[in-house]
Amino acid sequence: MPRDALVAIAGGLISAIAGLAFLGGSALALIFVYLAPVPILLVGLSKGPKAATIAAGAGFLATGAIGGMLMAGLYGLVYALPAWLITRSVMLQRPSGPGDNAGDQMDTEWYPIGPALTALAMLATGFILLGHFNAGELGLKGLLTAHMGKAIGVLVPMADEAWRGRAINVILPLFPGAVGASWVMLTVVNAVIAQGMLVRMGRNLRPSPAYAELELPLWASWPLVLSAGAALSGPLMGMEDLGYLGRNTAMVLAVPYFFLGLAVIHTLARRVTATTAVLTVVYMVIIMSGWAALVVAGVGVTEQWIGLRDRSGKSSAGPGSGEDE
Repeated sequence: MPRDALVAIAGGLISAIAGLAFLGGSALALIFVYLAPVPILLVGLSKGPKAATIAAGAGFLATGAIGGMLMAGLYGLVYALPAWLITRSVMLQRPSGPGDNAGDQMDTEWYPIGPALTALAMLATGFILLGHFNAGELGLKGLLTAHMGKAIGVLVPMADEAWRGRAINVILPLFPGAVGASWVMLTVVNAVIAQGMLVRMGRNLRPSPAYAELELPLWASWPLVLSAGAALSGPLMGMEDLGYLGRNTAMVLAVPYFFLGLAVIHTLARRVTATTAVLTVVYMVIIMSGWAALVVAGVGVTEQWIGLRDRSGKSSAGPGSGEDE
C-alpha cells in the first residue's frame, strides 16, 4: 500500500479516536472532540483531496466499528464531511493567464478561500432545512420543543418543570442557528490550525491565503437577504415556522460575512499606528458581546455591497499621494 494511503488511514483513525474521546467522560476530552477534524485536514492540506477522502472514509469506518452507525453518521456530518469539503475546495487550481514565454503552459493560481467558506455555510443551512422538512407536521421548532425538555432533564435532572420551561424558551429561538454557526466557525478554525502546523513543518501544498484579503462570491449575499426577509415577514404573515427558519438560517449564512468583516477590520487597523492594541480591543469586545459579532457581520455585508476596503484605500491615498486616479 502506498505510503500516502497509510498516512491518510492513520489520520482518519486518529480523528475517529479524538471524535469519540467524550465517551471517556472526562471534561478535558472535549478539547480532542473539538479538534477531531484536524488530522483529516492535515492529511488533505499536505497530501491532497484524494488522501483526505481516504482519511475521512477511514475515520467514518473506525467510528462505526467503535460506536455504531449512529455515531458514524454524526462523525461523518460533523467532522469528516466539512474537512473533506474544505480540502476539496481550497486545493483546486485555475488558469491565471498565459506563461511568460511563447509555447509555455498556462500559469495557474490557487482558488480563493471565500467560496469554500460560503459552501460550508450553505451546507449547514441545508442541514437545517432538511431537518425541518423531515420533521413532518411538527416542523423543526416543534420537534426541538418536544425533545429538548427530555434532553435538559437528562443533563440537569434536579431541575423542576418551571426551570426547564424557562431554559427551553431561552435556548430554542436560535438553537439550530447557533449549532450551525458554531459548526462552520469550528471547521474554519481547525483548517487554520492545520494549515499553520503544516507551514511550520514545511509540508503545506498551497501557501497560506491572505486572510485579510478575503472575498466572498457576489451571489453569496442573496441567500442571507432571503433568510433575513423570511425572518421578518414570517411573524407578520402569521407563519411562525417561516420566521423560525429564516432567523436561524440567517444566523448561519451571516458567518462568512463575520469573517469578511474581520478582514475589513484588519485592513483598516493596519493603517493606524497602534494596530495590535486596536485589534486586541476589537476581539475582546466580540468575545464579550454577541451584538458586536452581529455588527462585524454587518460590516462584512457592507464590504460586499460597496467595498469599504477599496474606499478607505482611496481616501487614505489622498489626491496628492501620487497614485493613479
